[in-house]
Amino acid sequence: MRLPERGGRPGLSEIIATILVVSMTVIAMGVLYSYFNSTVSKAETTTQVQVSANIAVPNGQGQGTIAVTLRNSGSVAVTGVSLSGSVVPSGVVWNPAPSAVNPIPPGGGTSTAVFPTKISVTAGISYAIILVATFANGATQSQVLTVTATS
Repeated sequence: MRLPERGGRPGLSEIIATILVVSMTVIAMGVLYSYFNSTVSKAETTTQVQVSANIAVPNGQGQGTIAVTLRNSGSVAVTGVSLSGSVVPSGVVWNPAPSAVNPIPPGGGTSTAVFPTKISVTAGISYAIILVATFANGATQSQVLTVTATS
């Protein structure tokens, strides 16, 4: 049996209308899934380190030592650290992990390095140290530390 036409134009059948509604719903769900999946992936891979440093000068002035402690508070392992600055010896690359098999683990892993200063330092004077952490996913994070020498 054929339904009567309104205004001289045939209407959509119920089957075609249902197929259109279902397909639009499936497309909308796919878009929402993609959006939330990418948001969760970004939240799961945070690259963040917390750094503390000090410069010790035994006699108040002269050659000292720099102690740097790095804490991995992110969710990606730290595979290397490089340091630079006026007091840092040239070309210092601190590899906190002897190999890529043992990086600083995420979620609170720590590593400390101690090395001599490049120049004579004076207690009470602040020096800048630039630290660049490299993560297992290839990301880097740099921080400028202002460290006051102490005797």
